[in-house]
Amino acid sequence: MIILLVTCPLWGQVNNNIKAHLEVGRLYFNIDEGLLQKPMLLVRHGMGQHQIIWAKQPDHILLILSPIHSLSGVVIPLENDGRTDGKILGRFPIIKEKSSLRSFYIDVTDLFLQTAIKWHSELPETVLVDRSYIEGIRHLENETVIMTKRTAMYGEQRSTEDVDFSFFILPDPMEPRLFDHRMGYFCEDQYSAINAYPKYAMASIMRWRLEKKHKNGKVSEPIEPIVFYFDPAMPDKWKPYVKAGILEWLPAFEAAGFKNAIEVREIPKNGEDWPENSVGCSMVRWANHADIRGREGKGGSTVRQIVDLRSGEILKSDIVLGSSYQGLSDQYFVRCAPMDPRAWQYPFPDDLMGELIRSVTAHEAGHAFGLRDANYGEYAYPFEKMRDKDWLEEMGHTPSVMTYARHNYIVQPEDNIPPSLLIQKVGPADVYQIKWGYQMIPDSTNPSEELPYLEKSIRQQDSIAWYRYNIGYVEILGPGSTDETVDNDDPIKSTEFGLKNIKRILELLPKVNHDQKDNALLERLHKETLELWYQQMQQVMSLIGGYTIHYKSGSQKGDVYSPIPNQIQEEAMEFLLSNAFEVPEWLSRPGFLPRIQYSSNSDKLIGYQLKLLLELMDSFRMKRLEQMEGTLPDNEITMKLFSKLRSGLFKELDHDGIRIGKRRQELQSVYIALCIKAVAEERNYGNTLNDENHYLYSYHSKSILAQEILELKKEILNRLETVRDGATIGHLKLCLRQIGMLSL
Repeated sequence: MIILLVTCPLWGQVNNNIKAHLEVGRLYFNIDEGLLQKPMLLVRHGMGQHQIIWAKQPDHILLILSPIHSLSGVVIPLENDGRTDGKILGRFPIIKEKSSLRSFYIDVTDLFLQTAIKWHSELPETVLVDRSYIEGIRHLENETVIMTKRTAMYGEQRSTEDVDFSFFILPDPMEPRLFDHRMGYFCEDQYSAINAYPKYAMASIMRWRLEKKHKNGKVSEPIEPIVFYFDPAMPDKWKPYVKAGILEWLPAFEAAGFKNAIEVREIPKNGEDWPENSVGCSMVRWANHADIRGREGKGGSTVRQIVDLRSGEILKSDIVLGSSYQGLSDQYFVRCAPMDPRAWQYPFPDDLMGELIRSVTAHEAGHAFGLRDANYGEYAYPFEKMRDKDWLEEMGHTPSVMTYARHNYIVQPEDNIPPSLLIQKVGPADVYQIKWGYQMIPDSTNPSEELPYLEKSIRQQDSIAWYRYNIGYVEILGPGSTDETVDNDDPIKSTEFGLKNIKRILELLPKVNHDQKDNALLERLHKETLELWYQQMQQVMSLIGGYTIHYKSGSQKGDVYSPIPNQIQEEAMEFLLSNAFEVPEWLSRPGFLPRIQYSSNSDKLIGYQLKLLLELMDSFRMKRLEQMEGTLPDNEITMKLFSKLRSGLFKELDHDGIRIGKRRQELQSVYIALCIKAVAEERNYGNTLNDENHYLYSYHSKSILAQEILELKKEILNRLETVRDGATIGHLKLCLRQIGMLSL
């Protein structure tokens, strides 16, 4: 099948692109002389892109992958290898009898069916040529699309799928906006390591080419808006919500000077052959698998982009909506069901599910405009505003839809907050980011001249904390770096209110499960509730050894990493001892538990408690505390906190009639094991800078834990003779045996 689109409302007249045709199953290109050395993109739709050029030898045409000269002033190397100057992807004999002096005829079939080309995020594949073929061709403006049906082996798995490729002639590059590590934009190459570190780099940010129709107007419509098309597979009932999620960003672009910058359209009714897989067409794709057995709770949403790496210009952004109804419903239920009776029925009513789809669409749209997942303005909003209707209407409960704060579980039923204000939405940090990235800078003639104006905008972060941004690390550095929890300046009070709603959730679960044919929903929502409990405790724990983060340039005053004050860290430890390592009956043994659990082996709560203890005592946290000892007023903060931890975990030793329950026994035993493991750890002294040592405990941390073990041993020996409970006697003797394994 060959499809030739001569005219199209999206692309207009076909330009002088690559001419292609099929002949007896073979694919031939006619490369015009004017296309030689012209920068193009070779795109595998949904998988990746390469910038290429065609070059001529006397009897062959070469397809060459070459490093990219970024307008930011650097060369982007091939596959992160700066030693490679170029790579030949294909060498094709010129078929002379069909060629002319200025046009070269070549057979490129094997390029699409046999040539091994490395794409981003691709599993190694072996194409089965005898079960693969070229299916069709589309000629579009500046683009030739090759449609294939490929059967390939991925390890032991065989798959047949439609795979579309494009050769797209790049336009003249737009003026870039230079990357700044203090802002939340991807650099032009989203796969670059630059995006993983908070450091300056010469690069361009990823953004659309928006230009004003009226350059001198404060606000103007763009010459070309950003346009998305609905996937025909998307259910009609969700389209208004999806559209609303994308258009939620319109005020942000208006703040940047662009009116009506975004449009969401239906594919034209006469568009049966509409080229969804084209560089010139951004789609909102529907990838929900609710109708596939076993996939009901699977899937996630994402964005797939094609970018001109020379300038950072986004050429195409496909928003892929694959979040499951089940996942969206469960997340909302465990956070907000006490405030929203609509959530008491499964499946959710369409109006509530639509609002959740709108929220996830708004998040993915942020990626489509160049913003990354990160922590925006966390640990900045005032706690008391989290239940303030006026604040929530104007500012939301989180500064950005790009965070993983999710929905507002701090609100209480008696607050009478409309449920629509519980759901995450585009916030002031998002407006700030879009304005910085897209506003046109007056009188600037090159990217460097924009920098003073852009720097002035960045310095707003000095006084407006919710404009700040930070990216994740292996370790959670503080309360401004946590996920899955509502972010504000008081995690402890937030969690106190969160616990009230968790109790209400557990009371609701049997009612919600009443009409179900089994207890699967009850079991799943109980698991999700415990996970939220763990995440809230983890947020409180982030205060211990935690920092606030404010990325800065060399000329900015103040610290980038500022320790959480001692008093707050101590309050966090006391809260965990009272609420994480000691739990109420309503949490540990809800009345419905015998319906879903028959063995302590499946006690997920104790699993989360032990995980929290492990994270509290890990080497990263202790090293951060050690670092703080030189800057905080109390130079013995580590000793004080870990003495408090040991005393709290073994507080039963302070009372007469000692009886230690099985949950506490488990925690105490693991605590001793973690201390012993840390103290007995061997360091590699062959290279003191060895990366392996980064994960080990420092000598200072070991000395503190050793002292705590000695104190514990003394306390147990002093109290053992007074214990009358048999199980407690056995437990304490086992503790002594554990301690005895370490020679001190």
